[in-house]
Amino acid sequence: MSELRTHCLRSLGCRPVALVIAVIVIITAASAGPAHATAKLWLYPDSDDPRAGGHVVTEPTFTLNIENRGTGNGDNTAYETFLLVAVNDPALLIGGSITLPGGTVDLDPSMWTFGTPLLDCKGNAVPPHGVYPAYFAEISVGDITQNEVVSAGVVIDGIEGLRVHFDAKALGYKQAGPNLKCYDVFNPSGHDVTMVFDEPGGDPCHEISIEKTATATGVALGDAMDYIIVVENRGTCELTEVVLAEDLPMVPDVNGDPVPAFTVTMIDPAPTIQTPTGIEWVFATLAPGDTITAMVSVVFDQPDAVGLVVENTACVTSFELTESVCASASVMIDGTDGDEIGGPGFWCNQLRFAREGRPNAKFTIPELEAWLAEIFDQSTVFPELWPLVTLADAESLLCRPNLADTMADRVARHLLALWFNVVSERLPLDTALGDLCAGDEDPPPDMDLAMTVEELIAAVETDLVAGADDETLEFWMEVVDFVNNARLPGAGGCDEEVVRRPGKGRHGSHRP
Repeated sequence: MSELRTHCLRSLGCRPVALVIAVIVIITAASAGPAHATAKLWLYPDSDDPRAGGHVVTEPTFTLNIENRGTGNGDNTAYETFLLVAVNDPALLIGGSITLPGGTVDLDPSMWTFGTPLLDCKGNAVPPHGVYPAYFAEISVGDITQNEVVSAGVVIDGIEGLRVHFDAKALGYKQAGPNLKCYDVFNPSGHDVTMVFDEPGGDPCHEISIEKTATATGVALGDAMDYIIVVENRGTCELTEVVLAEDLPMVPDVNGDPVPAFTVTMIDPAPTIQTPTGIEWVFATLAPGDTITAMVSVVFDQPDAVGLVVENTACVTSFELTESVCASASVMIDGTDGDEIGGPGFWCNQLRFAREGRPNAKFTIPELEAWLAEIFDQSTVFPELWPLVTLADAESLLCRPNLADTMADRVARHLLALWFNVVSERLPLDTALGDLCAGDEDPPPDMDLAMTVEELIAAVETDLVAGADDETLEFWMEVVDFVNNARLPGAGGCDEEVVRRPGKGRHGSHRP
C-alpha cells in the first residue's frame, strides 16, 4: 500500500529493505561498463496529451498519469519516485484521496507540511514552479521504468478557491567513470498538473504564474550575475496584453538618496520600456501552456550596496486579470572579492572591467591580451574548437553561460578560467589537486588527489579534442570547477591563506 513519506526516508538507513537491495543491484549492474542514463518524469491528466505547457484540471475527480520518458543507453529507471501534492490552503480542503497501484492514501487537513520539498540526491530544494513554498505532502509511488506510465486516481473535495498542485520527484543513477552517481529527477515546469476549484467572481480559465531566480544568493562587490524570470499561462484560455515589469532595487547612498543596487548590462529579450529604476516588457498574447523567459544580467558594482541583502521583484498581469502576480529574489552583497583562485565569474568580471575602463579592474588590457595570446598558443582546444582571437571572444565565453549549448561548451568555459589562472601565475602548474584548500565547491569523490594542474589541463583537453561523452566531460567540469573555486594553502596549510599578488604573466612555455 502507498504511504505518506516520513522524514526518516531521507537517509538510507530508514529506507525500505527492498530499496536498499534495488540500489545494490543497480551498483552491481553499473560496474559492467560506462553508460549514459537520463530518467525524465512527466505528469499529465488522462484527458490531456503529455505535452509541455502545464495542465489545468477543473474536475474534482480525474486520472493523473506519471510517465518516465527517460532517454539514454543506461538505466533510465526513476527510483524511489514520490508524488508531491501541494495545496494553497489546507482549510479549503474538505477531503480526498490518491489511489495508486499499491493502495490508497486519504487526504486530510492534518497531513500537510509547509515549506519546499527537497530533492534526495543533492538535497537541493525542488524548483518553485510558482507554487512552493506551500503546504505539501509526499506519497510513495515506487520505481518507474523507462516508458512506464503509473496512473493515480485523484478525488478532491474542497471549496472555492482551493488549488491542488501535483509534481513528482525521484532518484536516477548514472555511470561517471568507474563510479555510479545519483542524480535528481524532477518533472520540469510545463509537465505538472494543477487542479483548480472555481473562485467566486473569477474565471478559472485565466491563470498566470511567475518564477524569479538568481544565479547566486551571495556575491562580492564587482561580481556579475543573471536574474531569470519565467512567466507561464497556467490557465486554459488565452491571455492578452501581458505586461511583465521588473522593479530594480534601490539602496541609500552616503547622503541617504536612493541609487540602483547594481548596473544592468544585458536584457533578453529587449524590453519595451527601460528606465533607471525599472524594466517593462509588453506581449500581445500568451496562449494556454506557453511561457515567457526573460534574463537580466547585472554587475554588483555599487559600493553603497555592500553588506545589504538586495531584493528585487518582478510582477506580471494581463488584460483579463484583476491583480498582478509577483515573485522576488534576494542576493547578499559582500565587500570582498573572495580568496578563491578564480572561476569563470571572476575572469568574466576582470575582462569586462578592463575593457570598460572601470577603476576596480585588477588587470590591464595589455596584460589580459598577452595572457590570451599565450593561452591561444599553448592550448590545443581553443585554437581549434573555440577560437578566442580577442578579449571580446573570451568575455563572451566566460560571461554567457546561457549560450553553452553542450556539455563541451560548459567545460570549455571553466577550462578557459583555469588557463587564465595559470598564465597569470595565480595557480602554479605543479600544484597537486589534493594540496588545494576547498572553497565553495567540494572535490568530486573520485578525483585523483595526486594529479597536478598541468596533468589536469592535458587530460581535459585530450578528452575535449577526442569528443568524449557527456558523462566524462561532466566529471572533468566538476574537477576544474573545484580547482577554480579552491584556495592555495598558506605556510600553515589551509588554516592560513597565502597573500597572493596579481601576476604579470610569464611568457615562457606553460604547455601541459
